[in-house]
Amino acid sequence: MEPAELVKYLGMCAAGLCLVGYIFYHNLLLCLLLMPASFFFLGPIKKNLAAKRKRELMFQFRDALTSLTSSLSSGSVVETAIEEAIRDLQVIYPYENVMIINEFSLIVQRKRYGSSVEEALKDFSLRANLQCITDFVDVFSSVNSVGGNNIDIIRNSVNMINDKIEIENGINILVSGKKLEQRILTAAPLGFIWILSIVSGDYLTPMFTTIQGHMVMTGVLMVNIIAYMISSSIMNIEL
Repeated sequence: MEPAELVKYLGMCAAGLCLVGYIFYHNLLLCLLLMPASFFFLGPIKKNLAAKRKRELMFQFRDALTSLTSSLSSGSVVETAIEEAIRDLQVIYPYENVMIINEFSLIVQRKRYGSSVEEALKDFSLRANLQCITDFVDVFSSVNSVGGNNIDIIRNSVNMINDKIEIENGINILVSGKKLEQRILTAAPLGFIWILSIVSGDYLTPMFTTIQGHMVMTGVLMVNIIAYMISSSIMNIEL
C-alpha cells in the first residue's frame, strides 16, 4: 500500500470510528479513544485491495494472451509477440501504471539483457501470485523449450480464464443481494440509535451518561462487529 493510500484509508477509518463512537457514546473523549483502532482495519483493507488488483490483473492477462495468440498466429516469434502485445494493451488501457503493461515491459527489458523469456515469465508469475498465470507459465515454459505449439496453450489458457471469470460473476450475482442485506443489517443498529437519540433523547440519556450504559452500548457495538465479521467470512467465496 502506497503512503497516499495509507493516509487515505486511515483517515476514512478514523472518521468512521469517530462517527460510530459519537452515535454509541455521545462522548468526545471516547470518540477520540476509538480512532487509534483504525490501524486494526488496515489488514482487511490491504487484503481487499490485493484481491481487487489480482482480479484486474487476471482480466489484463487475458487480454494480453489474446493479443499474443494473434501475433503468434501471424508467424511472429514469442519475443516479438510480447512487444506487439504491449502496443495492443496500450490501446486497450490508455492510462499509466497498468500492471500487465509494466510486467510485459519488464520481460522485454530482461530479454534484452540476456535473460530467457521463460525465466522472465516465471518471475512474473511469482510476483503476480495468481494460479491461472502460474499454470500458464509452467506449461508454456515446458512446451516452448521443446518447440511445441504455443498457440494452443495460450488459447486454452484464455478459455480457462474466461471460465473462471464467468463462474466468479455468477457467484457475485448470487450473493450480491445477501451482501446488500448484510450492509443494511450492520447499519441498522447505528441508524436506530441515532434516530432514537434525536426523537427521544431523554430515553437514551442513561446509556450515554452512566458506566452501565456505556457497557451496554459497548456490548451492542461488539455484537454488531462480530456479526459483520462472521457474515463477511461466509460470503467470501474464493475459487
